[in-house]
Amino acid sequence: MITHQTLVVRRPAGADLSEKEGCFVKLSAGKLQLTGGEDKAADVFGLLTDPAEENRPCDVALPGFAGIVGVRVSGAVADGDRLALDADGAVKKAEETAVVVAVALGGGESGALVEARLVEPADVKPAGIALSAASAVKVAKTK
Repeated sequence: MITHQTLVVRRPAGADLSEKEGCFVKLSAGKLQLTGGEDKAADVFGLLTDPAEENRPCDVALPGFAGIVGVRVSGAVADGDRLALDADGAVKKAEETAVVVAVALGGGESGALVEARLVEPADVKPAGIALSAASAVKVAKTK
């Protein structure tokens, strides 16, 4: 029987990821690739905690990991910000429609490694509902 005491696994790098600590990854043909801003929640495999060169094994914290991790940010973030996927495996403050993957436990500027807790990746949509012009007219006429 195979069991793991932590939610950290090893997978080979599909490219040179040696400088990508704290970046989010997806699996492609069994190898790790960086996520991008266009990826969906289902694409996220985890967070690189011990990166490596191409074809070498990397340690990846899975989304349910119950500890504090360092995430690479692509813009300014503050303590408590929900963090969403951005280009090259980095994260940014979640705005509008996004894939939220973590919550910041501290602040930092672009390029920094910021303490965070991982959350189950989720596709998040804006809280408000935008009305079309025709719908807005109908609402106005009923008042």
